[in-house]
Amino acid sequence: MSGHEGASIAPMRIVLALLAALVACCFFSAQAQAAPGAYRVLLAEVYEEGAKRLQAQVAAFPDVAQVDLVNTSVVTPTAAELRAYDVVVSIGDSDYADQEGWGNSLADYVDAGGIVVQATYDTWDGGGAPTGRWESGGYAPFIPGDNVNNSTTLGAFDASSPLMQGVAPGSLFTEEYNTENEPAPGATVVANWADGRPAIAVKGRAVSISAFIGDHYDSLGEPAWTGNYGQIVVNAARTFTSQPLTVVSSGGTVTSSVGGINCGSVCAAGFAYGTQVGLTAVASKGFAFTGFTGACTGTACALTMDGPKAVTANFTSFKAGKVKLNKKKGTALLTIKAGAAGKLVASGKKIKKRSKTAKAAGNVKLPIVPKGKALKALKANGKAKVKVKVVYTPTGGTTSTLTRKIQLKLAD
Repeated sequence: MSGHEGASIAPMRIVLALLAALVACCFFSAQAQAAPGAYRVLLAEVYEEGAKRLQAQVAAFPDVAQVDLVNTSVVTPTAAELRAYDVVVSIGDSDYADQEGWGNSLADYVDAGGIVVQATYDTWDGGGAPTGRWESGGYAPFIPGDNVNNSTTLGAFDASSPLMQGVAPGSLFTEEYNTENEPAPGATVVANWADGRPAIAVKGRAVSISAFIGDHYDSLGEPAWTGNYGQIVVNAARTFTSQPLTVVSSGGTVTSSVGGINCGSVCAAGFAYGTQVGLTAVASKGFAFTGFTGACTGTACALTMDGPKAVTANFTSFKAGKVKLNKKKGTALLTIKAGAAGKLVASGKKIKKRSKTAKAAGNVKLPIVPKGKALKALKANGKAKVKVKVVYTPTGGTTSTLTRKIQLKLAD
């Protein structure tokens, strides 16, 4: 074995094999308990002590629902079991229960849409990495290299990469157990160590970190690595997991500034993590927009897609009802059916402006009083046509308009 001192604990693995298998089983069956929409992460290590420090880091993120451990020196999770997770972190450098089977599971999992973060100290030249289709299919972002085991910190990196958000230069440290890997064809290096070696690379839905990030301590009991490697794991989930936005609308249309949402009932779209999305609601004929609820409130909606979001666009009815003529005065009362409290204003070139406040949903009667040419025509001919525009502003909502033509009459 090259590098990690896992050989000394082999007898303990045998003693704990059955227990580890039972624990792994329980972890997989627990997935139905996870909160909807939050990330589920599996840390797969070949050492029974498990990656508990990394587990605590990942679990501390608010968009993570569950972080499980499995010992891959004892059990080999299938691709079907891995699909219960959004991200699988593969950590180790030898002694897999089934090195080829584990590689096949990881490749099948990625093909099914999964995300793999590989701590690529396991790619040291000579063996230790998952084999099978993971190796033959070229899924890993790094080509195996020698273990140089030089203490170093994070150096230059691509600050625009979503994988590196929340990470600062020098914030990741590896005392030993790091490898001099080269990027595989098609891979992109997004970060280097301070000594110039590639530190983090991405290829497809796989991310490689060129260091061992399981639980290991030096002779003085100090951790062999420091820094929030959990940030990289969560960033991988955010980068490759589509954040769903669901919109419910009844009585109008909602469109998005990006992403193609355009619906009048229920629709959804997926967005990359951190995408800025604006929603605009337009009422259909016979309705007025009263505002958004859910992930947005009020009449304006600007979202940052840092997790699943649900928004409801609320509309209320707004229709013209009966007209009651007052032939003695040559006026009329126009009934407006308002679905919620708000202000109504009737206006037009040939009528006097009138407004009323609806304190609740119900019928509101607006007086239609002629002026100017309509009043002259009414006095001269006993009748006049007027066009009425009614503007309705529901409380907390936006204005909606309807028009109605009315024939006013004056009794002989």
